[in-house]
Amino acid sequence: MKTRTIWIDNDRPDVYAEFISSFSVEKIRDISLQIGFDSHAAVYINEKLAFFGTAADYPWYRLCDKVDITEYCRQQNDIRIAVWHHGVDSQTYIKGKAGQAFSVEQAGKILLKSGSHILARQNVCYRNGYCKKITTQLGLSFCYDNTVRNELPFLPCVESEEEYEFHIRKTDCLELGDRIPVAYYKTEHGYLIDMKEEIVGFLDLEFVSSIEQEILISYGEHLVDGHVPQHIGDRDFSVEFKARKGDNRFLNPFRRLAGRYLEVFCKEPLEITYIGLRPTDRRVKEIKRSFEDPLLQKIYDVSVNTLKKCMHEHYEDCPWREQAMYALDSRNQMLCGYYAFKGQDFQKENLLFIAKGQREDGLLSLCFPTGIDIPIPFFSLVYIMQVHEYVQFTKDFETAAELKPVIERIRRAFQERVDTNGLIPNFPYPYWNFYEWAVESSNESEIERTPDEPYVKQYDMILNSMYVYFCRIYEELYGKRDAAGENPEADGMWQEDSMLAAIHNTFYDEERGLYRLSTKGNAYSQLGNSFAILIGLGSRALAEKLVNDKTLIEVTLSMNTFYYDALLTCGEAYKEFILRDIKEKYGYMLEQGATTFWETAKGWQDFDGAGSLCHGWSAIPAYYLPRLLT
Repeated sequence: MKTRTIWIDNDRPDVYAEFISSFSVEKIRDISLQIGFDSHAAVYINEKLAFFGTAADYPWYRLCDKVDITEYCRQQNDIRIAVWHHGVDSQTYIKGKAGQAFSVEQAGKILLKSGSHILARQNVCYRNGYCKKITTQLGLSFCYDNTVRNELPFLPCVESEEEYEFHIRKTDCLELGDRIPVAYYKTEHGYLIDMKEEIVGFLDLEFVSSIEQEILISYGEHLVDGHVPQHIGDRDFSVEFKARKGDNRFLNPFRRLAGRYLEVFCKEPLEITYIGLRPTDRRVKEIKRSFEDPLLQKIYDVSVNTLKKCMHEHYEDCPWREQAMYALDSRNQMLCGYYAFKGQDFQKENLLFIAKGQREDGLLSLCFPTGIDIPIPFFSLVYIMQVHEYVQFTKDFETAAELKPVIERIRRAFQERVDTNGLIPNFPYPYWNFYEWAVESSNESEIERTPDEPYVKQYDMILNSMYVYFCRIYEELYGKRDAAGENPEADGMWQEDSMLAAIHNTFYDEERGLYRLSTKGNAYSQLGNSFAILIGLGSRALAEKLVNDKTLIEVTLSMNTFYYDALLTCGEAYKEFILRDIKEKYGYMLEQGATTFWETAKGWQDFDGAGSLCHGWSAIPAYYLPRLLT
């Protein structure tokens, strides 16, 4: 769809607009809506919610949704389109121009199309220009005033001067679920609401207020001293609602919230019919699996539930705090999805979408999309694993061929950094040399680096091992090529033997029989030594140290894939160890009441109280249990 967009005469950040029109049909069948927008939209046909969605795209690659709206139509139809324009960069959104474009079609005939004839106005029930951030990653919160009657007149909208190319999103739209049962508890300042499990969806309110009053609603995955922690560092997990005297009904169709608990702060008591989150889940077809061990069955089921809570417009790391797609996180999610769900279209579309986030330097951006970019070099190398695994499960070599230029640019970006000693040094500002959330591997202080800080060169075991891994996968996918990409008999891009020798000579500690994490110190981790095994520098003796040496920095939940895969290369005997390890790590979370699996083993207490209790990268038992038990 190539078209001009329409908007109101206000393109400032955090603005809400609504558009109205009508269309007629003779026969009520095969009626579709096609719509593209910045940043969130909801469409009402005859005052029924027929579509909601988030653009989740790039300014240079705009997406539009196509949805069947037949069930909402009659012969004469009113259409109302509500759009929320962010206009503020976050790690889930790149600042774009305000606007939307749509068409209503039937059997190829356009019944209604956006243009300057469409009437529009600002929606003043929402506080425009509010610009309160929930988190840097997630972006903006909202404030709704239910005491306001929007009496602004509808006027012809403003049409953009330039045309935009919109590409149809090839994954299904999300579905709005029914209200779920919740429990209400009176508190000193209002109400605590327990939804019994992690829920991802839209805030749904129905209550009677005896007075006009301002209400604050905080949301979260855990309680501290019986309350939902609203403020965690500079984060603010809350939305605002001004209630009118009498009946109040409200469903926010834009900002997806997540958690188990809501806390309502109000001046006077409410007569509550319902306060909760309406699920907005992606429709998936599960592959039902049964295991004899009830604990492993529970772990598998909760892993699948975790995956489902982290699949919306694209894969997302966690639905509560970020809703951002990372290469490493989505790699774990894709891998699990091959065993948990039927079909691989979602994996394919996400792989293609990630490719659109390639930077000028050849690396991938931190998230997809992101307006705040602190690229992680290690994650760029992981991308080839996603593509390779996709090909293994689907035999879709055409998609791999389509992505080859992207992967080639990644490869060259790293090869150009190989030093005279045969190794790739850590990356300077503005890159983040992250590997996992563990001592000596997170390097989180680099997030705050500035351009004028001196660069301190060091070499990291994991980065260089992952590059070896990357190059081997590249050769399997695309064959060997020389530096010019011409000679299938030679490979001038890297020399495997010399790089392996450089890794061994630089990081191996003869006395301990282990590989150090980096040249800056003497830290040793399970993850770093797992990579040594994966690239062929370790054997059964090193595997034994991985499982028995308690001085090693323990691998985190996100990186168990590398740990388990390293052990499995050393023999079938480690299957039982892996099953015991899964029972121990994931069984502990279940004992603590988990309904989805956590970001790290510390749960919410990690990251100064901001640890996520639903994180897609931790669902990997959904991948390993079917392989080990069937």
